[in-house]
Amino acid sequence: MLLTFCLMFGILAAGPDGTPAGAPLEPAVRMLRPVIVKESNASRIAVLLTLINQARAEAGLPALQLDDRLANAATNHAHIMAQKGQLSHQFPGEPDLTGRLAPQLRLDQAGENVVYDVTVQGAHEAFMGSPMHRTNVLNGAYDSVGIGIVENGGVIYVVEDFAHRVPDLKDDDAAERVAEQFSKFRQTAGAASLPHVGNGRLQQMACSMAQHEALDGKAPFSLPKARFAASYATVDPDQLPSNVARLSTLNGIGHFSVGACYARTPKYPTGLYWVTIVLFEGHVPTTIAAK
Repeated sequence: MLLTFCLMFGILAAGPDGTPAGAPLEPAVRMLRPVIVKESNASRIAVLLTLINQARAEAGLPALQLDDRLANAATNHAHIMAQKGQLSHQFPGEPDLTGRLAPQLRLDQAGENVVYDVTVQGAHEAFMGSPMHRTNVLNGAYDSVGIGIVENGGVIYVVEDFAHRVPDLKDDDAAERVAEQFSKFRQTAGAASLPHVGNGRLQQMACSMAQHEALDGKAPFSLPKARFAASYATVDPDQLPSNVARLSTLNGIGHFSVGACYARTPKYPTGLYWVTIVLFEGHVPTTIAAK
């Protein structure tokens, strides 16, 4: 059974690739066969991680890193499957995949495979034999995986939680990263360098957007001498949208300021950085410390 979601610039989609959210999903299940070799859970996880990364290497993809936070979420879900003796991506009273992973780490893409078998080799073969589950294993966007394995009655219940992690930054650091990228764009465009000036009101505006889960293009112009402004939401502060990149080519500007605020919200449970950047006329104000 497979589940994926993707979050990019404020767009959230659930369900496997090419399958509408809520559509029935086929479980990856193999005919169980007797086995008498006992393995520790740590060795099982190590074997499965090796098999995953061997398959990715054969496909020309980088290896996935084992993430303890994803592993905890995967193991908790595997325990529930083992207790109930069935496969599912969500049981009654349990958060969905987004709800299980978002509190653990910052990410913009994730997927999940679940199966039961009697060996990890058999579980991996089941995943690789199913086109949709194989897609999760060989998804080049993922950089991390958490593996949960729980045994019950000689059967192992296996959960693979995949993710692409994004920078985990404090708001001030995120604003600084945006400012650095903006300055690089100006340098590439041959425009004059501008001082980046801290502005607490922009930080408040960014957090207000996060609170309301909506962009606000008007509020920045309430600041004195604000000439140009852009607001957006992103999972990665190092990636500037096209409207901000265009601002970097403008001349006749005295300085610029950036406000950034990270928040997990009901609409965007995996979290977004809400960002406002403003270009000001005139010299750097003496009442605000330049950064």
